[in-house]
Amino acid sequence: MEGMGKWIAGAVIGLIGVLGLFLAAHAHDDALYYAGLAVFVLAVLIIGAMVKRNFDMQEGAHS
Repeated sequence: MEGMGKWIAGAVIGLIGVLGLFLAAHAHDDALYYAGLAVFVLAVLIIGAMVKRNFDMQEGAHS
């Protein structure tokens, strides 16, 4: 069950990142544009960290 929660969290974070891109695409001023891009970049970094942590845990289990 713990693994399913990680998948759900990753999907929600990915959806938030896509919403950030929509915010940036439909922004009428620079502040919203950069805020949307920042949300997207943050979501990508968080998902990348989740993937790294998973591979690190798998590598440690095989040693």
